[in-house]
Amino acid sequence: MAQMWPILAEFLLFLIKVVQGPADSTVSAVVGTRAVLRCPNTSVSSLILVIWKIGPKSGSHCLLAYRADANKTDRTNCSERMTWESSPDHDPALQIHPVRLADEGNYTCEIATSDGTFCLVSALTVLVPPVVTLTHDSNGIIVCQASAGKPAAEISWAQGNGHSTENKTHHTNGTVTTLSSMPMINSINAHLTCLVTHPAMNQTQTIELSSKLSADMTLSPILRYFLICTSSCVAVAVIALILYRTLKCRGSSSWLSGLADAATVMKTTGNNLTLSSRPGTVNTTNSSTVESIYQNYRVQNIHKNINYLKTQRQRV
Repeated sequence: MAQMWPILAEFLLFLIKVVQGPADSTVSAVVGTRAVLRCPNTSVSSLILVIWKIGPKSGSHCLLAYRADANKTDRTNCSERMTWESSPDHDPALQIHPVRLADEGNYTCEIATSDGTFCLVSALTVLVPPVVTLTHDSNGIIVCQASAGKPAAEISWAQGNGHSTENKTHHTNGTVTTLSSMPMINSINAHLTCLVTHPAMNQTQTIELSSKLSADMTLSPILRYFLICTSSCVAVAVIALILYRTLKCRGSSSWLSGLADAATVMKTTGNNLTLSSRPGTVNTTNSSTVESIYQNYRVQNIHKNINYLKTQRQRV
């Protein structure tokens, strides 16, 4: 009996194609939500067989079937996201949850009852809401972008000057990025609003340029460049001053340290006058000590001390 199942299914499908051609319908679903596809509107009280033939645009095809006399379902190569909406003997509708972009394609419900055979082909269209952003560049151009939407989003402007430019980029997965550019109005009180319309959104999405950003953007290019150059010059001057003060302090410390290391004292031995070095350190934080060292080792002071010692010896 199990071997008769494929033969019976093929025979019924042949009858369906001969008796009645497919009737087209279109079903739309937003990516990530639930989609339900219906079979032909007929009584299922005398249902014999239902077969869903799923043919996505990308990926492999699959079959989902129900046989009423054996109360048996069969699945061939179908994702677990594709199931019956309820019990197939009451309603053989197909449910997909969550919907993915790759699910887009044709879904055929072939049904056989005691009243006849029927077929319905539904085209599933997957909608992808775009990601909307509002930015500006350095030239004062406001850019409204609706990224990776399916189908392409429609962009318009409120409070604009009407001279916008639009570009669309088509991606390999079927999504489209729409970019609309609008030059900034030269007014401090100007407000720009980007209006984005898309079938996946219940209402038009609006993004308004903030007042502060509007004021910043209305500065003339010459004034902006002047402010940038002035800020840069001030920063360079501050850095140069810090470096100068740092190097100057280090130079003074090194000189005082060398002076202390080379400090000499006078000694008299008999009739001879000698100068000998005395190692030591100088506290550079004490200005009086530094001045004292400087005064003691001036050339004029050394000569005065020598003459004073000679005079004292002559008196003796």
